[in-house]
Amino acid sequence: MARKASRFDLDDALGYLLYQASGAIRDRIGRELVRKGYPITVEEFTALILIWDQDGEPQSALAKRLHRDRAFVTRLISDIESRGFVQRIPGKDDGRKKRLFLTEKGKKLMDDVTALISEILRFAGRGIPPEEMAACKDVLRRVLLNLK
Repeated sequence: MARKASRFDLDDALGYLLYQASGAIRDRIGRELVRKGYPITVEEFTALILIWDQDGEPQSALAKRLHRDRAFVTRLISDIESRGFVQRIPGKDDGRKKRLFLTEKGKKLMDDVTALISEILRFAGRGIPPEEMAACKDVLRRVLLNLK
């Protein structure tokens, strides 16, 4: 018996398009980090930028923002901490709840790396008018809100 053709057009599915675009951006960033000799991965960059934005945030909050489990984030932070980019400080009320801070070495790295990432994102958006890019970001923010 012949299989019925799918009525789902994957190439027109929002999730698939987001997945493909995100993967392409992550791949390019990863290659450039390696090429330029930066000692972090794309995942580590994402964690570092979130820590930079919320210095002193509990590690558990970072796990939520990364959409990763605590065990993964603990390993990720341990690796970054061993290279001197972040510092974990026990919480005042509960010493088991670690708060994350970027070190001076981490801040210097992020100053350099964010310039590279900004250049890659500008390249990814070339040929797209600023108003269309703003509309795209606005739509994606609304999609995220709808799914929360």
